[in-house]
Amino acid sequence: MAEIDQWQLNARIGLRSQDRSGSATLIWDENIEQRRLRLIGPVGGGLILMQQDNTGVSLQDSTGKTWHAADPAELIMRVTGWQIPVSGLRWWLLGMTEPGSTVDYTLDDSQRLATVKQGGWKVTLAKYTLFDNYELPATVTVESLTSKDDDRYIRVKLIVKEWKIIE
Repeated sequence: MAEIDQWQLNARIGLRSQDRSGSATLIWDENIEQRRLRLIGPVGGGLILMQQDNTGVSLQDSTGKTWHAADPAELIMRVTGWQIPVSGLRWWLLGMTEPGSTVDYTLDDSQRLATVKQGGWKVTLAKYTLFDNYELPATVTVESLTSKDDDRYIRVKLIVKEWKIIE
């Protein structure tokens, strides 16, 4: 799985915090030079396009306004108010832990990643499905490790509809 560096994902994303919730379609294109995420639906106010490369991150909203930052999670939080751990999510969607940080994890009966605690997040990979000859997570739930009563609490659930691995 670590060798997969070019792919496209189409998923439904649901977000829930202490005082609000929303959903959108997520289209994620990843290659070794660039990461591109499109959120289409109410969460993004219609459409949000985030692009990341070696120069940084840009985010464009449905009105055409563009913001820039070094960190994708910080930029999405600043523009939408939603905390989404983009860097870790990239790895968790592949059924792996994010390299370079402390991790606590469990495996399922088939020796696939089942749960992860990493970088202030608890990740549950509840279902795997065969996509392009790869067994990849189809349902991923990410929750902040803060209490559900905390203003910073967020739960992000992704239901993957389609994976396209580009070799």
